[in-house]
Amino acid sequence: MHDHPEDDTLSIQIANQVVNIANARTQEGVDPREVAQGLRHAAANFSAFAEQNHPDGDVDPTKPVEEFIQFLEYYLDRHGTKPEDADKPAAGLEELIAQAKNEI
Repeated sequence: MHDHPEDDTLSIQIANQVVNIANARTQEGVDPREVAQGLRHAAANFSAFAEQNHPDGDVDPTKPVEEFIQFLEYYLDRHGTKPEDADKPAAGLEELIAQAKNEI
């Protein structure tokens, strides 16, 4: 795994497509935690498929779990949730970008 998720261009493109779907669902009023749980289910499902069908045949659930933890820690730091913002609903990606531009 690379130090930063941006190093994996194709995987980031795929992730952004999935995040766009997640943002659309939250904009429809779906609780972001429900969306996140759905994404974790999907990630686990597809990761299991990918591991089972990998040519080396070595299925080790530890690697995807460790990668998830690294990604989660990276994005938690990147989003930098402030304690006073912890109870506010998550904004869509477009709103987050606009907010970031206004803070610069």
